Amino acid sequence: MRIYAIADIHGKKEHIETIYAVLEKFSPDLVVAAGDLSHFFNWRTSLAQLDSLPVPVLAVRGNTDFRRTEPHIAQADNLDLLTHTPREINGFSFVGSGGTFLLPFASRICLNEKKRLASLPSPMDMDTILVVHPPPKGICDRVGGKISAGSKNLALFIEQASPGLVLCGHVHEQPGKAVLGNSLVVNCSMSRSGAGAVIDLEKNSPPRVNLLHPDAVRC
Repeated sequence: MRIYAIADIHGKKEHIETIYAVLEKFSPDLVVAAGDLSHFFNWRTSLAQLDSLPVPVLAVRGNTDFRRTEPHIAQADNLDLLTHTPREINGFSFVGSGGTFLLPFASRICLNEKKRLASLPSPMDMDTILVVHPPPKGICDRVGGKISAGSKNLALFIEQASPGLVLCGHVHEQPGKAVLGNSLVVNCSMSRSGAGAVIDLEKNSPPRVNLLHPDAVRC
């Protein structure tokens, strides 16, 4: 199965254009959006744009997505909300936790982060994909090239639960991939240097990740 992982769309026209270009070029089976779908008050338009994509979309909420967007995502035709309840697709299990609470030089999934993480299945297997908005502490989370702004509790959870793949965003400056424990973490933020990631999944095999650059996608 091929997925297109994205984050930090913020309802921007150029990001929507990139998404359509990637769909045409790489033909993924599924789009997975790791939060910041909208930019606060434009959320209805942003959700409508994602709901109209020609492939199914799974999503979680980010820090610029109001809580009120969650029931709208859950009721959409083509756009589904990921929660702690596993969503099985083609033999793979997708789980997610939405939201991000910003702190000085750090981030959390929410105020009650430990409780939220405890509601997720654990342990996970290598065919489980965990979708969150902030990156784990120390993994693709450098702001300004210096400050590590990820979630410490999320990092601990990933090391304990060991999902095969973690999709995140939030830190626009460091799209990329890295290994944490037994898990591959992909920051799929859309930015000047990132256009998400096309990821090929096969049962009982490591994910194959193709990190995209905006210029390469549009040429």
